[in-house]
Amino acid sequence: MAFKPNKLSQRDPQWKDEILGFDDSCTIGTDGCSVTCLAMLVNGFGFSETPKTLNKKLKDLGPGSGFIGPLMVWYGLTRVYPKIGFKTLVICKDQNAPLAEIDSALSAGQAVLVEVDRSLAQGLQTHWVVVYAKKDNDYLILDPFPYPSDNKDVTLTTRYGFGRELKDFITAVAFYECWADGDVTGDGFYVKVMDSATTGLRLRSGPDTSSTVLAVAAAGTPLRVLEPQASALAKIGVVNQWLQVADPYGVTGYTAAWYVELMDGTVSPTEPEEPIIPEEPVEPEPADALKVYVSPGVGASGLRLRTEPKTSSSTITIMAASAELTVLDDAETAKAKVGAQNQWLRVRTASGQVGYTAAWLLVLSLGGNDEPEQPEEPEPLDVVVLYTVGSIGLRLRSEPYGTILATEKAGTRLRVLESAAQAKNKIGVPNQWLNVRDPQGRTGYVAAWYVTLDDSVPSEPPASALIVYVTPVNGLRMRSQPNTASPTVAILKYNTALTVLEPTAQAEAKIGVTNQWLKVREPGGKEGYIAAWYVKK
Repeated sequence: MAFKPNKLSQRDPQWKDEILGFDDSCTIGTDGCSVTCLAMLVNGFGFSETPKTLNKKLKDLGPGSGFIGPLMVWYGLTRVYPKIGFKTLVICKDQNAPLAEIDSALSAGQAVLVEVDRSLAQGLQTHWVVVYAKKDNDYLILDPFPYPSDNKDVTLTTRYGFGRELKDFITAVAFYECWADGDVTGDGFYVKVMDSATTGLRLRSGPDTSSTVLAVAAAGTPLRVLEPQASALAKIGVVNQWLQVADPYGVTGYTAAWYVELMDGTVSPTEPEEPIIPEEPVEPEPADALKVYVSPGVGASGLRLRTEPKTSSSTITIMAASAELTVLDDAETAKAKVGAQNQWLRVRTASGQVGYTAAWLLVLSLGGNDEPEQPEEPEPLDVVVLYTVGSIGLRLRSEPYGTILATEKAGTRLRVLESAAQAKNKIGVPNQWLNVRDPQGRTGYVAAWYVTLDDSVPSEPPASALIVYVTPVNGLRMRSQPNTASPTVAILKYNTALTVLEPTAQAEAKIGVTNQWLKVREPGGKEGYIAAWYVKK
């Protein structure tokens, strides 16, 4: 769907005094170049917005979804306009701008949002414009700053180059793409992102949550399935199953099958079903097979059936509380394991799935006079939110990476709602999540790498430690040495709390000062140097 140029100014009196995002100190007129560019972007694809109306719609998504303070959350636009997909944000302050990718997008009829260093003054003075066409070795732009808007063609280098090459003064690029209703074509069948995925669904490089995020698809986005129809249909809606798909702008990868649903009319009714031929003979059930049950105490979390007898192995399925299981081990040996910590049993579910499950979360009976005495319930397990979450706190979510339900302050004690053995293996580990209940009775999931078992860890940093917070919304590089030429140790997210590893008085004098560097430790324990002019206390 081709982009049509249109012009808006952030300084138009109709909206210039509107508060930008969630920061009373910023207005559309002073800092609203990005939201004005997004308004021109959607209008170019046939919609109708002003900076004022789009600002409100993005704010209505809630803090952290459309804006973080006054700063734009770029994929928030896809929640307002599901047919406009967010591809990626490229930060190029320390590298050449992706000119080939910009050219490719323009040749496909798409506009690109470009951030530039608009001045030769020391440091960066950034400003967003819309690039909509190539002209010779330059780009035609829609600039949101002039009022009235430009009445003739303007090129990027003419206005903001000041003798510099394009690759040197472009500091960031936001790529979007709009598709029309008829754009869902090609072989295969389609699923769409469920409406419950309110923050979008991640397309990853591999079939697990630890792999790289390639794109974020908004609720309602159509995805073309790239695997055989018969195997794919069996995965849709099933927890811990992954589908290989392509999004409308050609990005291919894996997405969580439990957050998609079948699009009507896309499955071929004539496709023959392939016969199911088991790789091994079905294991016969022993004549005296022991029946056991998933403990009702697991609650809504259920119990995992795994490929091997250890918590680090892959999950086959999640079994509901009170589900009946057939034990495939010797009955007498198995009885001694039921209820015993760190013991595992090989079982078959009612649907025929075979694997290993935690024997300490099984019972021999669900009731009756002959129910054997069960082992005592394990001691309840609590965790404490680390002070390294900083002022933003720790988010309680509906599920891992799901909707935000609440924010827990540093020092908050949370009751763990899963087995202690399983939970202890997760605490402090990146990309692991804990099912918990907070003091207000709310239940959900928190990032396990921001909690601790150690009650001696203070909820606030020690008096001797200076804590600073990352200010760029696009992240900040931690480097091995105090200069931009040294290797990157980590990319730190917006508002990450960092412990300063140098004398407080010396460090405080550097904060906010260009070309000064601070030695710090990030929450995961990595140490390095960060630009002191991109942090605050």
